[in-house]
Amino acid sequence: MSLEPSSASREDAISRTLLILGLVLVAGAILVYHFSPQFKPGAPAASSAPADGNVRPPAPVVPEIRGKPVAAFDLPDLAGKQFRPADFKGKVLLVNFWATWCGPCLLEIPWFLEFKERYGPEGFEVLAVNIHDEGPKVIKPFVEKHKMEALTVVIAEDKTADLFGGFPGLPVTFIVDREGKYYSKHMGLVSKEDIEEEIQTLLRQDSNAKPATAGEETTKQDDASAAGPKS
Repeated sequence: MSLEPSSASREDAISRTLLILGLVLVAGAILVYHFSPQFKPGAPAASSAPADGNVRPPAPVVPEIRGKPVAAFDLPDLAGKQFRPADFKGKVLLVNFWATWCGPCLLEIPWFLEFKERYGPEGFEVLAVNIHDEGPKVIKPFVEKHKMEALTVVIAEDKTADLFGGFPGLPVTFIVDREGKYYSKHMGLVSKEDIEEEIQTLLRQDSNAKPATAGEETTKQDDASAAGPKS
């Protein structure tokens, strides 16, 4: 059965209307794609930088241990002399836990010797703590072979590792500031540059923050008196 002319005309009109609406929607989508910045092909992602154009680096992560007092150790050297935190008061101290069988520890020893020679005059010390009950008979020949006499080599006791928070492996290195407070803790082998940068940072900070001595303060007061009151 064929459709009446009026019905066919209505269907043709509806089809044309739908076709036109479809074309309008497609054209609109194309315009949005090409003229909206967030959809432009190859357009860079929106920057999260501040409006003034200054890029601010993320804040450095401060180690949780920083600022806490160093462990109250009391450890003997190879001659039996005891060393405590008070013996290093006013100095930047590197505390390194090591053993003669530890491969990465062998890599660090020359670095620490170099640091001691370079920064020792500025108030830097290395406390090399041998661990795992190796004893003087094993440690002393090792120290002589690797020329570690410039370092303060001591022997850990049973609870020494626990005093420093415990650690599963070696080496472990702590950096302590002149006030006897932790600055950082490094588990495993760390680059020479990272350790040296921390040492330099503490030495510079302490040097800049060095308080005036009584003699220096008196001289400043005398100079101020001689200058007279400001007009």
